[in-house]
Amino acid sequence: MTPVSGSAAQGAGGQRYLVIANKTGQLGNRLTVYAHLIGAARECGWTLLNPSFCEYADDFVGTRGRLLTCGEEQANARTVARDLRQVAYRINRIAYKCARVLQHLPGSPIGWARASNMPVYDLTALMERAEKRRWRYLFTQNYVFRQHRWCARHADYIRRVFTPIAVHAGASASALALARGLGAVLVGVHIRHGDYQQHLGGRFFFPFAAYAAMMQRMCALLAPRRVAFLVCSNAVIPPDAFAGLAVVNGPGHPVSDITALAGCDYLLGPPSSFSAWAAFTGMRPLLVVEDAAMPFSLADFVRSPSVDPRY
Repeated sequence: MTPVSGSAAQGAGGQRYLVIANKTGQLGNRLTVYAHLIGAARECGWTLLNPSFCEYADDFVGTRGRLLTCGEEQANARTVARDLRQVAYRINRIAYKCARVLQHLPGSPIGWARASNMPVYDLTALMERAEKRRWRYLFTQNYVFRQHRWCARHADYIRRVFTPIAVHAGASASALALARGLGAVLVGVHIRHGDYQQHLGGRFFFPFAAYAAMMQRMCALLAPRRVAFLVCSNAVIPPDAFAGLAVVNGPGHPVSDITALAGCDYLLGPPSSFSAWAAFTGMRPLLVVEDAAMPFSLADFVRSPSVDPRY
């Protein structure tokens, strides 16, 4: 498929709308889907609508003050009323359910795609089908829509859209300054507890002692430089969990935490869209830990040009 610009697409057949129709979990998941669909929309000349980002929209400069869309930062943008965002999302859900039926009508301009029971739903194939069938509206549902080449190509724009607003940027900057005062190298550690106790049968629910051992390993790998750690978690961390290590806790808000992690020199944690997003936006090397007992080296930390959670 040959990419077309938004203006060329409109001239050829009018505005076309790509819609994210459901909430795919929490912040990291929603940012991941949003980023890949931004890449697809920009690459193919569609307008992206995302009412499902409602809880987080006013936390980022490119979505703040916008009800359905994203874009460059708006001067003096005001928040949108939470009730209005929820109404827009409910209407979006009704439209998605209607689209599931209307897509079958002959010559329908409405498309529908649900990513389920598959590891990845390739956006290239989906957008090619949309072009072939001349859809004007395409509703998507679920988490695994991906097109890494497009996401990487539009990465700078995506990072600008999801620049955190000042309150989160300030909180993350304060935590980073405190942590960097404790060491020459800063390692961000994402401890995912909570829902990970059940997720995939608890496969990636590692105890605090396992994280402490990984942090000690980082100290050895980075010696003789002194290592400090910025730890972000959805769990309450016992005060003695990381005794003997230079540790600063993240700011505590999901957006501030993910922004702070993006400012570290290295990142490590279990497979998670949260740390994958931090690595992408900060362009930082990430170690995805699938087995806390496995040894690792600095060569195992990888930079990804796209948002690429493993699960």
